[in-house]
Amino acid sequence: MKVAEHKIKELLDLTEVVVEEGIKAVYEYQKTNSYLPNYYRYPELFLKGMEETENFKELQETVDVFKYGIPFFYSTNYNTPKKYDELFNLDGGQFRIACRSLNGFRDLTSFLNDNEDVSVILAGEDKDIDFSVVIFIANIVNRYLYETELFQEGDIDNKVIKSLIKKQLIRFYAETLPVAICIPICFLEFEADEIAITDSISISRMSQEFQISRYNTNHFDSTQENQLVQCAGFMIRLKGYSINNKDRDSMNNAASNYWVYPTELIDDLFASIRIILGCTTGYGQLIIEPENWADKWTTNMIPLYGATVRAFNRKESETKFLGYHIKKVNQEQVDAVRELFFILQEKRKQGKKNKAFKKVFIAVQRLNRCMLREAEDDMALDAIIGIETLLSGDTHGEITYTISNRISVVAAKLKECIYSPAEARKSMRIIYGLRSDIVHGRSLDKNSKIKIGEKIIETKELAIEFLRYSLLFIMRNQEYLEVAKFEEALDDYSEK
Repeated sequence: MKVAEHKIKELLDLTEVVVEEGIKAVYEYQKTNSYLPNYYRYPELFLKGMEETENFKELQETVDVFKYGIPFFYSTNYNTPKKYDELFNLDGGQFRIACRSLNGFRDLTSFLNDNEDVSVILAGEDKDIDFSVVIFIANIVNRYLYETELFQEGDIDNKVIKSLIKKQLIRFYAETLPVAICIPICFLEFEADEIAITDSISISRMSQEFQISRYNTNHFDSTQENQLVQCAGFMIRLKGYSINNKDRDSMNNAASNYWVYPTELIDDLFASIRIILGCTTGYGQLIIEPENWADKWTTNMIPLYGATVRAFNRKESETKFLGYHIKKVNQEQVDAVRELFFILQEKRKQGKKNKAFKKVFIAVQRLNRCMLREAEDDMALDAIIGIETLLSGDTHGEITYTISNRISVVAAKLKECIYSPAEARKSMRIIYGLRSDIVHGRSLDKNSKIKIGEKIIETKELAIEFLRYSLLFIMRNQEYLEVAKFEEALDDYSEK
């Protein structure tokens, strides 16, 4: 603790008295007053009761968000829960409870005035201690009422009061604040509710309580983007993190700052998912879940704090939420994701000791970028640059010829590749034709599509697919980081 333990103990005891009085005051207030303030912009379940309609089972078969039970919320000001903390102010008045009149309030503020090391953390520098104490007490009282569900009367539960006060005191006075970092995963469904990726990283199903609690953590200006971010049933959960709680603002500054999160690790995991699945996914929230502490509470929601990030393809927001496609991930695919993520993390630890693997990291970055690009030409260029990074090596020859031959080796040796070496080689030449068209400002029509057998494929989509295959092949067969191995392999296989 940043303050002596005996002072924390005294602060807890003094606070307990005032909180108990505040709860009693709310009960007394309601005996003579019908007005209670309500929450503003509170989340409400969209299409509530839809599951009870006659055609819901039919909708479950055709609409993925119903099939997988993805809840969507909207903000409402109608008939929202009561916001009891707004009843409290210093001196009372109409429809207000005067904190100055609460038994123990003056003892608590006197203690804080006499102990600057305690008050500066709770109230901040140059701030009104009395006003800060009102907010502090009101927050705890409000949470107590929702946690006990004793809104109008009932025996005071001092165990609950002490538990809530301790969570607040840890938030203000602990040196570090332990947290889990949660990243909701858009557009993916998993077979198991809990999946261990490592000892400290898991993918887990979000409870309904977590879903509603994350709604107001952060927001986009666009309704469509907010709906996109809500299209998630699972989240990545990272344990073992903490916030350096050096001052009152440290927690909020950290939670809302994208750059303090372990984004490299997060993006490596998403890259592993994209390599294996090749489908649209991403995230729009970086969420901090406190471990045994809390800042501001809202009703009985899980206290969550976080940052907004556009790590998703914004073109997906053009799709109405009933049209979202959700990919089901099976256990074999999860195992493959885990395998690739382990490789990436082990190579990250080696740092400069493994210079050859740097090209994989660059290609991974290109894959993540191209999957999020809105412009089709940017998407294609990122994918092609990623392929070049992996397959070109130090070639001094004609690059189209070289890359086309080496992608045919990938096609021959990678069981996941659905194309023959000849198809891959021919397609790569067309992909390079598209690259040339983009770079030289020519019309993209000629090379925008590729015919393979009876299928016609968007060239940009095939470029991304070839980048995924190349990454998967080289990560599993790292001897091919030396491109001379490709030349050896060209003599060893016969085309399928």
